[in-house]
Amino acid sequence: MKNLFTSALALMSFGFASAQANLDVSTQIGNNNDLFVNQTGLANMNFLTQDGNRNYATVDQTGILNINTALSQGNRNDIDVDQIGILNMNNTEQYGNRNDASTYQLGIMNSVDQLQVGNRNDASAVQVGAFNEAVQEQYGNRNDASTFQLGLGNYSYQGQVGNRNDASVVQLGALNEAYQIQMGNRNDASSLQVGLGNFSWQQQVGNRNDASVIQLGMD
Repeated sequence: MKNLFTSALALMSFGFASAQANLDVSTQIGNNNDLFVNQTGLANMNFLTQDGNRNYATVDQTGILNINTALSQGNRNDIDVDQIGILNMNNTEQYGNRNDASTYQLGIMNSVDQLQVGNRNDASAVQVGAFNEAVQEQYGNRNDASTFQLGLGNYSYQGQVGNRNDASVVQLGALNEAYQIQMGNRNDASSLQVGLGNFSWQQQVGNRNDASVIQLGMD
C-alpha cells in the first residue's frame, strides 16, 4: 500500500506538471487484432500492446490520472478495462491463447494486477471505493478467479497453478484481507468478508478440494 501511495503521488506530480491531456500508447503486432480506447478527463494514461493474432481489447477511462498498462501475447486473448475516478491503476499481462481479463474500477486509488500464463483462463476484478487492491495470478489452463471489493483498503490475492481451478473473493467493508492459493486441478475456494479487518487464508494443494469461508463482523 505504501508503494502504491508513493507511486500515485509521483504520477500525480508528473501529470499536472506536464501537458494536461490524455495519453494513449498502443501497439499491435500480428493480424486481425482489435483495440478500442476511450479517454475522458485529465491526464489519463493507457499503454497497451497486442502481440499475436485476433486479440481484442477495450479501455475506457473517465476522470483524472487513471493508468492502464496491458499486454496480450498470443492469440484470441481479451482485455476489458473500465476506470472511473482518480488515480486508479490496472496492470494486465496475458501469455497464451484465449485468456480473458476484465477490470472495473470506480473510485480513488484502487489497484489491480492480473497475470495469466496459459490458455482459456478468466480473471475479473471489480472495485468500488478507495485504496482497494487486487492481485490475480494464473498459471495453467481454464482457471477462473474473481474479486469484488466494495469499501476502503481491502486486499485480495488469488494465485492459481494448475487447471480448472475456481477462486472467488467478495469483500464488503474496510481493511479486509483475503488470500487464496490453489496448486492442482479442479479446486474451488470462496471467501466472503463483511465488516472491518477480517482476515482469510485459503490454501489448496492437490485436486478437487472445496473450501468456503464467511466472515461477518468487526476486528
